[in-house]
Amino acid sequence: MTSSLHTFWTAVHRYSGLAILVFLGFAALTGSVLCFMRPLDALINADLFRQQPVSAPPPVAEVVDRFRAAHPEYAVRSFPLDPAADQRIPVRIFAAKGQDGQDIDQLFLDRASGAIVGARLSAPALNRRGGIQLLHDAHYTLMLQPYGRWFMGAMAAVWLISNFVGVYLTFPLRGPFWTQWKRTWRFSFRSTFSRLMLDLHRSFGLWLILPLTLLAVTSVGFNFFEEGYAPLVDRIVPEVQQKLPVVPAPQPLPLTASGAVAQARSVAAAMGGPWVPASVLMSAAKDRVGVTLTDDGTLSYRDLGPIYLYFDPATGKPVEVTDPYHGNRNLAAYRLLYPIHSGHVFGWPTVALVFICGLVTFAMCVTGVYLWWKRRPMRRGGPARREARA
Repeated sequence: MTSSLHTFWTAVHRYSGLAILVFLGFAALTGSVLCFMRPLDALINADLFRQQPVSAPPPVAEVVDRFRAAHPEYAVRSFPLDPAADQRIPVRIFAAKGQDGQDIDQLFLDRASGAIVGARLSAPALNRRGGIQLLHDAHYTLMLQPYGRWFMGAMAAVWLISNFVGVYLTFPLRGPFWTQWKRTWRFSFRSTFSRLMLDLHRSFGLWLILPLTLLAVTSVGFNFFEEGYAPLVDRIVPEVQQKLPVVPAPQPLPLTASGAVAQARSVAAAMGGPWVPASVLMSAAKDRVGVTLTDDGTLSYRDLGPIYLYFDPATGKPVEVTDPYHGNRNLAAYRLLYPIHSGHVFGWPTVALVFICGLVTFAMCVTGVYLWWKRRPMRRGGPARREARA
């Protein structure tokens, strides 16, 4: 690499980094927080999620079935099947009015009786009820759909390019390549502050280039999903029509939430593997009821996320299967983005890695600004001054 080429790519890295600095730092910090989105939501809204432990609590689906029969004014949208004995049942509903006349879209039921003990509107808001969702939407689109989504996608693309330029700039200009390059992977707290900032900026980027690249690529894919990612996947990996499983018709009909869970267990047993019902979903028209299957009964996006089974309530027969694990590579390619970007793909170890990457990215923003500010006098002095300092 010649000196003039190095100078050019240094300028590209410097000014592309400055251009995206604020938005990248914001996305990095909010992304780290969102690694714990659900636990944080439950923590700051403990008055809704927590209750006194219940001994031998009944199955969640049975509790919700009783609630639906007693409260036809609320149309259930979804609910998890795994709340612990000291947790209320969070039930998503289609938009409705609460008992106080306020708009709501989520109810919280007593774990044993199914009585309504709390409600909220989970839409983004500057309060603790909607604060986590606000953080999520701001991280994704800056609350400016669709323009914010495109803007953040462009920022991610610039970040991706700048990352590779940054790695390129660590290559030595002279001397034995490996001997010189391995020094850029290290830092020492004994160094001067300016030197430490440079070494941290370079070494963090080198050590974490793979996960940072995955975060940048998946961010571009998310933000340009309909415009670019989905058409590309459909072109490369054709969609495969999945056969519907055959299960005996249940009794009684129409199918209740409990009946749908029982049907899903039959399908899971026929599939083999560790699949366990994790949540129930219902359509607004009440023409289908769905059950998600995961490997541990908790709704998560580990690996490629859950399998979705949908049944006709009138007949109890399967009408749709969304399964990325058994032959549908097109769906698997679609599903790759979120588990990788969120870190859920391999559970808590990769969630922790994404959390660390967010903090490191913010630190690289800080060190990058410092290096730019520190070296301004040198750049203003021109080539002669740089040569004199060399």
